[in-house]
Amino acid sequence: MVILKTMEVALTWNLVILSVFVLLFAYSFMLGQDDTIKLILCIYIAILTADGVAGVLQQFVIDPSPGFQTLLAERKMQIMSWMRMGLFILAVVIFAVKSGFNVHLEKHDRAMVRFAIHGWFSAMSALLFLSTMLIYLSGNSFVEGMMFAREISIYEQSLLAQSLIDYYQLWFSLPAMSFLVTSFLFEKTEKI
Repeated sequence: MVILKTMEVALTWNLVILSVFVLLFAYSFMLGQDDTIKLILCIYIAILTADGVAGVLQQFVIDPSPGFQTLLAERKMQIMSWMRMGLFILAVVIFAVKSGFNVHLEKHDRAMVRFAIHGWFSAMSALLFLSTMLIYLSGNSFVEGMMFAREISIYEQSLLAQSLIDYYQLWFSLPAMSFLVTSFLFEKTEKI
């Protein structure tokens, strides 16, 4: 008689964040290098779009209206957070699918270098998306700053969430710095 022992895995925020990261990484890797870089650029544009539109709605529609103030009451920060997340995801999808630009990189001679660069950009895409969602979940905006990001429960319960929030500026700037560094690895071919 064989007795099988089951392995119990506790569902923690670290596990959830790691699972989402792996899914985003795999998706970006399947897109290909050019589309992964396009996705990163779309995420940058979507961050600014979501923050800008939410800021305009808050300043010119929600704040001046006593009706909205009464309706939202104590949940204003939570509603603004969900609005930013929704606008961010919507903007990423629209920009990625319907944007008027394409990215085309020259191929590096070595397959391992291409593979490493593509893996790096896939990781950067996933990190940028995840850290942005955590910042919005905390009720903050990238443009306004991240003063209260440490007050959400995920921050206290997850080491990964802490590093994604604490080093958000790094996750935001790392893809752009990576574009700059890897641009030296590709030779420009002259078109005749």
